[in-house]
Amino acid sequence: MIANIMFSMILVFRSLNFKEWKYRGPLFVSDYVKYPYLGTAWELPVLLPLKRKGQDSGKHVFLISPWGPGSKVEVMYWIGTFDKSECRFIPDHEQPLLIDVGDFHFTGPSGMVDPLSGRSLLFTIAQGERTPEIDYDCGWSHSAGLPVALYLREDGQLGVEPIEEISQLRGKQLYSSAGRKAMDEINFELADVHGDLLEIMIDIESPSAKKYGISIRRSPNGEEETVIYYDRVNKELMVNREKTTLDDRERSSGIQGGSLLLEEGERLQLRIFVDRSLIEGYANGLKSLTTRAYPSRTDATGLRIWADGLVERVSIEVWEMSSVFEAGPKTS
Repeated sequence: MIANIMFSMILVFRSLNFKEWKYRGPLFVSDYVKYPYLGTAWELPVLLPLKRKGQDSGKHVFLISPWGPGSKVEVMYWIGTFDKSECRFIPDHEQPLLIDVGDFHFTGPSGMVDPLSGRSLLFTIAQGERTPEIDYDCGWSHSAGLPVALYLREDGQLGVEPIEEISQLRGKQLYSSAGRKAMDEINFELADVHGDLLEIMIDIESPSAKKYGISIRRSPNGEEETVIYYDRVNKELMVNREKTTLDDRERSSGIQGGSLLLEEGERLQLRIFVDRSLIEGYANGLKSLTTRAYPSRTDATGLRIWADGLVERVSIEVWEMSSVFEAGPKTS
């Protein structure tokens, strides 16, 4: 990658033997003056084909991780056309878009096309967000995020879903609302559900509440909790970490989020994975939200449906998650 004051760009070199290289020009050039948050350097550029309903769509997605002065270190992307003969990417939209709205937790993209299924898969680094002192004491820093499949939706937007193989890690089902129930009834039943290795699927319909979602890593009386919710007025997927931990040494705090444009009357459909401190949420196949939570209390393992008003109907299912090192392939 190369940059100057006016532009940032990706340069293409081609080789048939990995010894002799031929320069083919820039793959893509951005307007740094107009979009300074793209920075002066691009790390880990990824170009992947996009399928629609399993068929080639003729579109590609181009992803970067900006770096340098003024940059917003997130995974940005464009959808467009790749001219293979000219080694050029022509975007359909000038302004880059965000896959993940968790604010610097979903980083370091790398991608591949699965040779068996033809799916375009993306892998990332999930930032740990702790101080160097805590990282040193713990003996680890950061981790891998869940692999996600990228595709082109019928509405032309980028589809983002965890790979289907993740379901093989499902263990015991801890809760099922068995259809849609009132929020208070579900919360009464969720009082007996606990865990910090969980898969959660939730479907909420609320034409009256302005904000609604779920509280996770929650202590019994809510002294510590992390709330993932949809802001219906501003059309944003958000996470509130103001009460995530009582430990003032931790950096996890504040409210983060970004755009999630649901259609009028469209239900919020969340699929959330809790893996100790790592929390990864996927909303309606459109956006992901990756974040961290480091509760100080050992009993901060509860769940609770959350809203600032009346929630008409909600359904939720919760499973224990097995370790990837312990779970074997399932035949049924």
